[in-house]
Amino acid sequence: MEKGTLYGVSIGPGDPELITVKAMTTISNCKYIATPHTGTGESLALSIVSKAQDLSQKEILLLEFPMTKDKEILAKSHKEAAQFIIDVLDKGEDVAMLNLGDITIYSTFAYVMDILLEKGYDVDLIPGVTSFCASASLLKIGLTTMNEPLHIIPASGIDIKDALKMPGSKVLMKIGRSMPKLIEAVKELNLEDNVYAVENCGLENEKVYKGLDEFDENMGYFTIVVVK
Repeated sequence: MEKGTLYGVSIGPGDPELITVKAMTTISNCKYIATPHTGTGESLALSIVSKAQDLSQKEILLLEFPMTKDKEILAKSHKEAAQFIIDVLDKGEDVAMLNLGDITIYSTFAYVMDILLEKGYDVDLIPGVTSFCASASLLKIGLTTMNEPLHIIPASGIDIKDALKMPGSKVLMKIGRSMPKLIEAVKELNLEDNVYAVENCGLENEKVYKGLDEFDENMGYFTIVVVK
């Protein structure tokens, strides 16, 4: 029996209207929809897609990706998710795995993809709108100017002050509990008027921040910060 294909489907930052036509077509053509969750059984990606397409006839595969930095726990969850998908692919069925933003930027899909590619399975990637590009559009700012670089930075696990000293524009993602350190670094470098943020881009509780005086240390995990 011919094995199925795993499709990594980017669904954009949160606004269902930013899901590409190709992503919608791929989801429509797949009976099985895989989606990450963090232990609650709820999936933000699934809720976004369900606003754009009827998923009532789909088989939903909930893949647990725990919010932890423990490498052993993470590796175990990646292998389990990959095997869950392999069991479906071996039946000749295709699987569309949903991913927020773009599939190539800090995606949970990438770990599963690597495992399946090593085992010889077919994997296709569907690109999408990144959260930082959507955020820049909301903020009405350009991320780049002539000959200046753009840095995409994970706020956790890095020296934020050193990162902010790099030339060009900086986009900080995966803020988590790093917001107090970020605010402190922005103040030390006198960048208060050059910092912007969007929290929950494309979602109902979306908030836009222009200038450090509008920032809040308790801004959520889905916050994109831009430093010009």
